[in-house]
Amino acid sequence: MSRGKESMPDTRRHYPRLVTVKFTSRLRTDLGRDQERVRANDVAELLAELERRHGDSFRYWSDHYKIFVNGSSIATLHGPNTKLADGDEVVFLLPVAGG
Repeated sequence: MSRGKESMPDTRRHYPRLVTVKFTSRLRTDLGRDQERVRANDVAELLAELERRHGDSFRYWSDHYKIFVNGSSIATLHGPNTKLADGDEVVFLLPVAGG
């Protein structure tokens, strides 16, 4: 009896991508670092991992920052569902107002 594709188990693994996260401004000060490497498949996973690592220090400021992947705001991409690739650079920027 031949086995079709439907009966074959999916043995592929979806390993999280290794990205560089850069922190600016107050977030950098509170976390005590300007960057770190994180494994995540999308921005939502990245945020969850950063919250796990840094707790309240990250959670408080994360709502105030704009997130950019390779120079593009996630607001113009797919928001928290924006996929990440190995080597991507994710930057948290605090919006600045002035007059």
